[in-house]
Amino acid sequence: MTPDEFPEAFAQGWALPKPGAFLDYFLPMFAEDATVTQPMFPPAVGHQQISRTFRRLFALLPDMTAVPVHWAVAGDIVFIESACTATPAGTAIEFRVCDRFVLRKGKITDRRSFLDPLPLLAKVLGHPSTWPRALRSRR
Repeated sequence: MTPDEFPEAFAQGWALPKPGAFLDYFLPMFAEDATVTQPMFPPAVGHQQISRTFRRLFALLPDMTAVPVHWAVAGDIVFIESACTATPAGTAIEFRVCDRFVLRKGKITDRRSFLDPLPLLAKVLGHPSTWPRALRSRR
Protein backbone atom coordinates (compact mmCIF):
# COMPACT_ATOMS: atom_id res chain seq x y z
CA MET A 1 0.00 0.00 0.00
CA THR A 2 1.25 3.48 -0.78
CA PRO A 3 1.14 6.36 1.71
CA ASP A 4 -1.45 8.09 -0.52
CA GLU A 5 -3.73 5.03 -0.30
CA PHE A 6 -3.39 4.64 3.45
CA PRO A 7 -5.93 7.26 4.72
CA GLU A 8 -8.77 5.47 2.90
CA ALA A 9 -7.62 2.08 4.21
CA PHE A 10 -7.43 3.58 7.73
CA ALA A 11 -11.04 4.81 7.49
CA GLN A 12 -12.22 1.40 6.25
CA GLY A 13 -10.47 -0.39 9.11
CA TRP A 14 -11.94 1.84 11.79
CA ALA A 15 -15.44 1.15 10.43
CA LEU A 16 -15.05 -2.56 11.26
CA PRO A 17 -16.19 -4.30 14.48
CA LYS A 18 -13.64 -4.21 17.28
CA PRO A 19 -11.44 -5.91 18.19
CA GLY A 20 -11.66 -9.02 15.95
CA ALA A 21 -12.36 -7.70 12.45
CA PHE A 22 -10.37 -4.53 13.20
CA LEU A 23 -7.25 -6.55 14.09
CA ASP A 24 -7.74 -9.01 11.21
CA TYR A 25 -7.75 -6.01 8.87
CA PHE A 26 -4.93 -3.93 10.37
CA LEU A 27 -2.35 -6.44 11.64
CA PRO A 28 -1.28 -7.58 8.14
CA MET A 29 -0.55 -3.92 7.33
CA PHE A 30 2.11 -3.77 10.07
CA ALA A 31 5.67 -4.94 9.51
CA GLU A 32 6.63 -7.85 11.79
CA ASP A 33 8.84 -5.55 13.89
CA ALA A 34 6.58 -2.46 13.77
CA THR A 35 6.32 -0.18 16.79
CA VAL A 36 3.09 1.32 18.17
CA THR A 37 3.24 4.11 20.74
CA GLN A 38 0.22 5.76 22.31
CA PRO A 39 -0.73 7.44 25.58
CA MET A 40 -1.97 5.27 28.48
CA PHE A 41 -0.26 2.09 27.19
CA PRO A 42 3.34 0.91 27.02
CA PRO A 43 5.05 0.87 23.61
CA ALA A 44 4.28 -2.24 21.57
CA VAL A 45 6.68 -3.96 19.16
CA GLY A 46 5.58 -6.72 16.80
CA HIS A 47 2.19 -8.18 15.96
CA GLN A 48 1.58 -9.89 19.31
CA GLN A 49 2.18 -6.75 21.38
CA ILE A 50 0.33 -4.54 18.90
CA SER A 51 -2.67 -6.87 19.07
CA ARG A 52 -2.53 -6.80 22.87
CA THR A 53 -2.40 -2.99 22.92
CA PHE A 54 -5.50 -2.66 20.72
CA ARG A 55 -7.35 -5.34 22.70
CA ARG A 56 -6.57 -3.37 25.87
CA LEU A 57 -7.79 -0.15 24.25
CA PHE A 58 -11.06 -1.78 23.20
CA ALA A 59 -11.47 -3.40 26.63
CA LEU A 60 -11.45 0.14 28.04
CA LEU A 61 -13.45 1.73 25.20
CA PRO A 62 -15.39 -1.06 23.47
CA ASP A 63 -17.49 1.29 21.35
CA MET A 64 -14.71 3.67 20.33
CA THR A 65 -14.99 5.08 16.84
CA ALA A 66 -12.46 7.12 14.88
CA VAL A 67 -13.43 9.07 11.78
CA PRO A 68 -10.60 10.68 9.81
CA VAL A 69 -11.20 14.40 9.29
CA HIS A 70 -7.79 15.60 8.01
CA TRP A 71 -4.70 13.88 6.69
CA ALA A 72 -1.40 14.74 5.11
CA VAL A 73 1.19 12.68 3.29
CA ALA A 74 4.88 13.62 3.21
CA GLY A 75 7.01 10.97 1.55
CA ASP A 76 6.61 7.77 3.57
CA ILE A 77 4.92 9.53 6.51
CA VAL A 78 1.15 9.84 6.88
CA PHE A 79 -0.58 12.02 9.49
CA ILE A 80 -4.25 11.35 10.17
CA GLU A 81 -6.37 13.48 12.51
CA SER A 82 -9.47 11.63 13.67
CA ALA A 83 -12.62 12.66 15.50
CA CYS A 84 -13.14 9.95 18.11
CA THR A 85 -16.11 9.08 20.27
CA ALA A 86 -16.64 6.59 23.08
CA THR A 87 -19.05 6.11 25.96
CA PRO A 88 -16.89 4.93 28.87
CA ALA A 89 -19.42 5.95 31.52
CA GLY A 90 -22.69 5.77 29.59
CA THR A 91 -22.39 9.28 28.19
CA ALA A 92 -20.52 10.11 25.03
CA ILE A 93 -17.16 11.78 25.08
CA GLU A 94 -15.55 13.23 21.99
CA PHE A 95 -11.84 13.75 21.52
CA ARG A 96 -9.34 14.28 18.73
CA VAL A 97 -6.37 12.05 17.96
CA CYS A 98 -3.52 12.60 15.53
CA ASP A 99 -1.72 9.47 14.37
CA ARG A 100 1.60 9.49 12.57
CA PHE A 101 2.40 6.43 10.47
CA VAL A 102 5.67 5.57 8.77
CA LEU A 103 5.20 3.23 5.81
CA ARG A 104 8.05 1.40 4.16
CA LYS A 105 7.69 -1.11 1.34
CA GLY A 106 3.90 -0.96 1.76
CA LYS A 107 3.93 -1.81 5.50
CA ILE A 108 3.50 0.29 8.64
CA THR A 109 6.82 0.33 10.49
CA ASP A 110 5.91 2.90 13.16
CA ARG A 111 2.70 4.39 14.50
CA ARG A 112 2.60 7.13 17.12
CA SER A 113 -0.68 8.42 18.47
CA PHE A 114 -0.93 11.92 19.89
CA LEU A 115 -3.81 13.00 22.12
CA ASP A 116 -4.57 14.61 25.44
CA PRO A 117 -5.80 11.65 27.53
CA LEU A 118 -6.84 13.76 30.55
CA PRO A 119 -10.51 14.34 29.57
CA LEU A 120 -10.92 10.64 28.84
CA LEU A 121 -9.19 9.60 32.07
CA ALA A 122 -11.28 12.07 34.07
CA LYS A 123 -14.43 10.55 32.60
CA VAL A 124 -13.34 7.00 33.45
CA LEU A 125 -12.02 7.82 36.93
CA GLY A 126 -15.05 9.96 37.73
CA HIS A 127 -17.42 7.01 37.31
CA PRO A 128 -16.72 4.01 39.57
CA SER A 129 -18.81 1.78 37.30
CA THR A 130 -16.01 2.04 34.70
CA TRP A 131 -13.20 1.06 37.08
CA PRO A 132 -13.40 -2.73 36.52
CA ARG A 133 -13.15 -2.22 32.76
CA ALA A 134 -10.22 0.19 33.25
CA LEU A 135 -8.42 -2.36 35.42
CA ARG A 136 -9.01 -5.14 32.86
CA SER A 137 -7.53 -2.94 30.14
CA ARG A 138 -4.26 -2.71 32.09
CA ARG A 139 -3.64 -6.49 31.99
